[in-house]
Amino acid sequence: MKYQRLVYPDVYSLPYFFTDRVEFLQDGSSIEVGRFDLIISELNRTPRQLEYLASVTSAAHTPVAIVPGPPELLASTLEANSLDAARQVLSGAAHVWAYSEKIRAFIDGLYGEAIARLIPWPFDYARTASFAQNDGAGDEHHVVLGIPLRFSGTSQNFPLILRAVLLDALSSMPARERTRFRFHAYVYSDEDRQQYETTGFARDLPVRLQGKRSYRSFLRFLAGCDGVINPTAGSILGRITFLAAALNKPGIFSDNAEINSLLYPAGTVTLLDPAALRTAVGSLLTGIANGAVPPDFAPDTAAAARIGDFEANAEIMRALL
Repeated sequence: MKYQRLVYPDVYSLPYFFTDRVEFLQDGSSIEVGRFDLIISELNRTPRQLEYLASVTSAAHTPVAIVPGPPELLASTLEANSLDAARQVLSGAAHVWAYSEKIRAFIDGLYGEAIARLIPWPFDYARTASFAQNDGAGDEHHVVLGIPLRFSGTSQNFPLILRAVLLDALSSMPARERTRFRFHAYVYSDEDRQQYETTGFARDLPVRLQGKRSYRSFLRFLAGCDGVINPTAGSILGRITFLAAALNKPGIFSDNAEINSLLYPAGTVTLLDPAALRTAVGSLLTGIANGAVPPDFAPDTAAAARIGDFEANAEIMRALL
């Protein structure tokens, strides 16, 4: 981030609202008194991580800002001891920040009183939009699927439903149009990679499993695609949704995250509504094939510019301190 002068859309970019003087700490690191002006951390899930955070916040010599992640992830691993540790962390934090009203309500409820404050998403519209490109109509259509595909666990997004929908959508097209589509998918874990292979997700579909990319390389890749289909589970930060909107890509997203509905107000579907997803995917792919994507799938770029106004958001964050 320092050398590329890019703001990554994640919790670890929050310090750049305040300063370029940023260090990264591993769990268990000793912290000298006076070394930092502020420590920012997600509210982690594992007992070891929570224990470390509890020790850092209870030391009270450096203010700590806690940023809770998706409620579904934290709630899935809470036990009596970890719940006590989470409450201890929240009690000792100088700040508790939430990206959405849903996350704020969850944390307030978990803690037992109002403690969290809403903050802007850590996005930079201007720099992200600078990667947008339009090379004109090519012979192939490139569409991104599931970033990532999750086949199991709390954050699974039911890829086999997406597979069935894609097969149906392609089967209704003329053969020549079907052959022009190229789908690109990602998996993040060995377990998901194994499931991707054993379930036959890509069988009879023109899907390419993408490898890891640097952030700049990923932005260029996304900028060259014709559309994004990314149903996800949980109250996510919405990184991919923002990137797609900033790059002005038509897309379909699940309606379980606040930012998805803000950026794609007519392009969201319920994760487990195959009929609605089938209709949406069929319409999007047909529009891409014909060079006339329905406006329902277009992002609200004005909303993306507002949400990703880095300088304005930095002022809001500085005011919180």
